[in-house]
Amino acid sequence: MPEEYTLSFQQANWYGLALFIPLTSILVLPYAGMYGWSTLVKDLVFFLHDFPLFLVSVVIGTIAHELIHAICWVLLGNIPWSHIHFGFNWKALAPYVHCPDPVEVSSYRWGVAMPGIILGLIPYLYALLFHQEWLLGFSLFFTLAAGGDMLILWLLRRVKRGNRVQDHPDLVGCRLIDSDTMTGTGDGGS
Repeated sequence: MPEEYTLSFQQANWYGLALFIPLTSILVLPYAGMYGWSTLVKDLVFFLHDFPLFLVSVVIGTIAHELIHAICWVLLGNIPWSHIHFGFNWKALAPYVHCPDPVEVSSYRWGVAMPGIILGLIPYLYALLFHQEWLLGFSLFFTLAAGGDMLILWLLRRVKRGNRVQDHPDLVGCRLIDSDTMTGTGDGGS
């Protein structure tokens, strides 16, 4: 039986929530240091104030998040687009994308990491450098939304490059397909 690096959707949500305070602290401290705490609060309220815009941005960003996973796996893993499946887990209230084909672990990692980078980290850096109030809220939301993805990257930290993994059909994470070169002292890099 292949080794699994997985969490249930509920576990991913709870662990992601546990990351909320430390991750938020890491992100808001530089912003508050540059612009002040009162400005930080005002800027976050600004993001939430226009609720219809907030709601639309969350829906579009969530769709983009899943599409970014899929696009990365298609491009980096040479997976046919027709093999990618999208869905929604109603018990966990979580959208998902599933790639049933085995992928080299570095390609899988990049596919897991890119939504957090594209929708979270890059907009955050732009908001930080250019004091973009709305973009700050957007970037914080989608950095935190990538919490489950960060957990998957953590689970895969010891899987060596060159190994192939297969996205798990029912859980968050993947199965190790080629385990003969995997060791507990792997570099975990991607």
